[in-house]
Amino acid sequence: MKKTIALTVILLLPFMTLRAQQIASARLTSLGGLSTAVSADVDAIGTNPANLMSLSRGTVVLEFAPINVNAGTDFLSLDLYNTYFTGTGQFDNSGNAIGTTLTQTDKQAILNAFPGGVGQVFTDVNLRGLGLSIRTLDFALGFSVDDRIGVRADIPNSFVGFVLDGNPPGSTFSWNNISSESWWYRTYNADFAMRLPDLVFIPKDIAKDIEVGVGLKYATGLGYATMHTVNSSLQTDSTNYTFNVNMGFDGTRAGLMSNAISKAMKSNVGDTSVNFNPLSPAGSGLGIDLGISARLVDFVKVGVSLTDVGSISWSKNVITTAGDTSFAFAGFSPKQSGVPNAKSNVDSLNDAFKNFFKNRDSLASNFSTPLPTRFNIGAAVNVDEIVPEIPGRLLIAVDYHQGLNNSLGNSTKPEFVVGTEWKPIDLFPIRTGFAFGGAYGYRWSLGIGIDTPVWDIDLGVGTFNAAVSPTSAKYLSFTLSLLKFRF
Repeated sequence: MKKTIALTVILLLPFMTLRAQQIASARLTSLGGLSTAVSADVDAIGTNPANLMSLSRGTVVLEFAPINVNAGTDFLSLDLYNTYFTGTGQFDNSGNAIGTTLTQTDKQAILNAFPGGVGQVFTDVNLRGLGLSIRTLDFALGFSVDDRIGVRADIPNSFVGFVLDGNPPGSTFSWNNISSESWWYRTYNADFAMRLPDLVFIPKDIAKDIEVGVGLKYATGLGYATMHTVNSSLQTDSTNYTFNVNMGFDGTRAGLMSNAISKAMKSNVGDTSVNFNPLSPAGSGLGIDLGISARLVDFVKVGVSLTDVGSISWSKNVITTAGDTSFAFAGFSPKQSGVPNAKSNVDSLNDAFKNFFKNRDSLASNFSTPLPTRFNIGAAVNVDEIVPEIPGRLLIAVDYHQGLNNSLGNSTKPEFVVGTEWKPIDLFPIRTGFAFGGAYGYRWSLGIGIDTPVWDIDLGVGTFNAAVSPTSAKYLSFTLSLLKFRF
């Protein structure tokens, strides 16, 4: 009966493909982002604190400086670039490359590549400066220091449409959906996990090894900035080529702008702003992680976690920047000779931009940003325990990851992952995973490692599909872990 249930779970895994959050773990990156039921020792910090109790080599695990890097777009692939922006591949008699003349169909194909009309460019870097876990028979502890640095920018296809088509008479291009967010924050994490006593009302052959965990984190914000455009457009007069420009934007930043830069922009903030200093955080806050895991019918482990519940309050060098102006530009005419104080249209345009950016900064009150709160649920099956004929050890797992906000790189798009780890011998694990949805879309992950009783070296490529099919790749991800020691 147990084997039937376990085999049913295995067969259902591809239809339950789920995903967890990205952290600086080469093993979890190799598995496509799995974590909720498969993380252990230091990898459980920030994913599912209950998994600190999971079996792994070593009672004490110490890790230094694993790094996870993600970068890409959701609209520009190498194939799109090569098709429309690198010419015909032919050369004229002088050896010059012959360019491609884009048809309206070509231009529309480029614009259609933007999901919902708005594309995104992003970079995330997650660095774990230090990770430590200690496990006993009754409880486990975990400590880590994590830095997260990232940038997100939204670009509407109307902006690209203007580049492709220009601005014919009587046309208007709106750029109201341009926005960006950048952040750098650090968390100091302290986790605790314990195994619950056997519950009388749950038979041990159905569920056992029920473990719970909680993680507390102190977050320090080193820098944050956000900006978006409003009432921004460019309109060409229907009877001539006069451009009527509307420019409007507002933004907020904390800890990112020094006095010198503010003064160079003729900011009215002056000496009251605080210089950016990585050792003097611009914000702080508290967060919490909660998790539970259990083993079902011996072969299946399940886990549930809620991570990064909390916020960061920004209080140093808090500055808002806002502007809203309109002007017209009628061409590149020179200034009139002999006319006092005469200016060319270019001079007038330059003055308009100077006046637009002058004195746009002002000190602002504190504000808060939520931590990237996420809900995770997952399951893992040790297949080799069901089918002993399989050489070595084989794990198959799934995860579901649901972001509960869009803050600090988080996404409310659900993401799904299925992954597997095979150890033909304990020393050499081979890992792979497939993820769908979420902020990064489809990806195929792959990784290898050398796991000894004393130390581990792991490499995970989160977008191996980019290596197999580079022309369709939009996103790159990798994680490297070199210094993990077990005692």
